[in-house]
Amino acid sequence: MCKECGCGENGTMVTKVFTVPGMMCGNCQETVEGATIGLDGVVSSHVDLPEKTVTITYDSTKNNVETISNAILATGFEVAGVANHVHHHTGFLGTIKKLFK
Repeated sequence: MCKECGCGENGTMVTKVFTVPGMMCGNCQETVEGATIGLDGVVSSHVDLPEKTVTITYDSTKNNVETISNAILATGFEVAGVANHVHHHTGFLGTIKKLFK
C-alpha cells in the first residue's frame, strides 16, 4: 500500500495513463474498459472521455504496458502514448488525507 496516501499501490501494482485519442462516446468507453479490465492482473480501468485517456491499475508481475496497449489496439483504437499516473497524494486530496492520518 502506498505509504503517502493509502491508495493500494505497492511494488507490483502500478497505474499507467494511456492516451487514446479516438474515443468519442460511451460505446468507445465501454469497448476499451471491457477489453482491458478482462486482462490478467488488471484491477481497474477507467476512461476519461474529455481527456481521451484510460487510467489502468495492474499487477506488473502479471501484465505490462505492451500487452495492455495491444488489447486496446485490438478494439480498433490507437494508443498515442503512455504516462505514469500522477498520485493523488501530490495534490489537494493528498494534502487533506495527510492531515487526517
